[in-house]
Amino acid sequence: MILKNFLIFLILVFSNLLVFISHQQTDIQQLIEDDLSNIILFSGITKFYGYLIISFLVSLFTLFLKSYFNPFIEVYLLYFQRFGFYFLINLISISSVYLVLRVYGYSRLSLLFYLVISSLILYHSDKS
Repeated sequence: MILKNFLIFLILVFSNLLVFISHQQTDIQQLIEDDLSNIILFSGITKFYGYLIISFLVSLFTLFLKSYFNPFIEVYLLYFQRFGFYFLINLISISSVYLVLRVYGYSRLSLLFYLVISSLILYHSDKS
């Protein structure tokens, strides 16, 4: 079970990294220069590591919301509505993290692909 969750986590991180890598105009300078530069551990951080931190937080928050709302999935949702629920969880997690970390200029099309792919991953991981 832990290995399965770790694999899902890695797939979500990688697919979120693809959103950033596929669109070169994504702006995370405020996060790097204003927020992370004040922490000694993150001084001089590159854009890629900023993308990695954001992807890590989005995936972590997605799995947290999935586990937190798991009782609601089992009790209130029918089998065919689970995909919509996972889509909502992914949308909430990605929008929350992007808003808090002030990520701008990302590709909306890539983000939509991420939402669909990550929802499918969560849906199929729940079935098995």
